[in-house]
Amino acid sequence: MGRQRISNNHWISAALIVILAGIVFFAPSYGWKLRAWLSPALGGPAALQNGADSPMSPTDGQMPALAAENDVLQAQLAQLQVVASQLPTSSANEIRAMVYSRYPLNFRNELLVNAGSENGVTNGDAVVFQGMLIGRVMTVFGEQSLVQTIFDNDIRMPVRIGSGGVNGLLQGGSYPIVGSIASNAPIDPNAIVYSAAPGIPYAIPIAQVVATSTSPDSLFQQATLDFPYDVNNIETVLIVQ
Repeated sequence: MGRQRISNNHWISAALIVILAGIVFFAPSYGWKLRAWLSPALGGPAALQNGADSPMSPTDGQMPALAAENDVLQAQLAQLQVVASQLPTSSANEIRAMVYSRYPLNFRNELLVNAGSENGVTNGDAVVFQGMLIGRVMTVFGEQSLVQTIFDNDIRMPVRIGSGGVNGLLQGGSYPIVGSIASNAPIDPNAIVYSAAPGIPYAIPIAQVVATSTSPDSLFQQATLDFPYDVNNIETVLIVQ
């Protein structure tokens, strides 16, 4: 009787193995579920018997990696929110770039951005923030570019003013002005100053006229300007080609 019982157990075991193999082969999804139920590594009964965590609970060793991944996702979300709040959708001839922080040395005369020759940026490209021309690319590196803003003392740029298209010369600095305006040219109050320089897309707004006065040499008019942004708060720009 003992041998017969052992023989019957062997037949039952063999039958179960055949059935399980059939489930795994013909119904893989059930096979994976069965494997998860049986495997200690996947949190089956054996894992519970050994005091292991449930399949959905991270182990102590996984926590630092999950925390780092969460920080990365939070940083990416912050960047997307900045882009959404500061920029319109870029077109085919525009390159979106983020501005590197230089706090506490917030230089107004230049910006360093995270797009360079590998992204198609070239020297002289116009740089725009919220539709306003803020400068042009001065130096290009592989993955970065240095932008000369209109608050740089060395920048000089032909511009036009108002609906009459009065010619002038933008002179950069801490407080940029437009000089070399004909002494008899009519300048409308609050007229818009816009780009008219070679190599830069025509008629990009730059600033608004606040007031006009006679130049120190009494030969021309000059205009003081108002800018609707703080260059130190710019976090993302468009590079226009």
